[in-house]
Amino acid sequence: MAQYETEEQQVEAIKQFWKENRAAIILGAVIGFGGIFGWDQFKEYKQEKAEQASQQYAEAMQTIEAGSDNQSQFIEKAEVLKTEHSATSYASLAALKLAEIKVSEDNLDAAAEQLRWVVDQGNKTFAPLAQIRLGRVLLAQQKYDEAIKLADSVSNEAYKSSALFIKGEALLAKDDREAAKTAYIAARAASESATNPLLQLRLSEFGIEE
Repeated sequence: MAQYETEEQQVEAIKQFWKENRAAIILGAVIGFGGIFGWDQFKEYKQEKAEQASQQYAEAMQTIEAGSDNQSQFIEKAEVLKTEHSATSYASLAALKLAEIKVSEDNLDAAAEQLRWVVDQGNKTFAPLAQIRLGRVLLAQQKYDEAIKLADSVSNEAYKSSALFIKGEALLAKDDREAAKTAYIAARAASESATNPLLQLRLSEFGIEE
């Protein structure tokens, strides 16, 4: 701001500035307060949706825990949960349970569909787990190339060993023993805990011991 010789000139300059910029200042204040209140409302809305999803998931699980006769009710409630609360953990958990049910019914196509939903549309926390389960389903379907591609796409380090084991199983089924052996060795190296018994069995079959 320019220098003014007297306080009166400063006051007049401030008045003139206010006169010229009053509308913009008021609008900015309104937007600012609106943003604060809007954010609070958004947080409340998200909390409310999360509580609704939690309640719906609990109700769905109660039906399945009551016995196999209520599976159709669980499926209906789970699909509603996926539609209305797709981004929540509860929707992904419901889809994982649906996949489990479909596997028990030997409906592998439907199981794969549920698992792909978790990977592509569900809560990203559960995507790596869904990838591993989908890989196992693809092996059971003898879709070995798809299983290999899926295993290669797993980036979560905690699931790398499982993914590499799936890759090894697919390669072995394709009679590519050397590539399968490499995958099994990599799976053991990626394991953060004790080697799983199935992997150890495969390594033993290739003459690879601890």
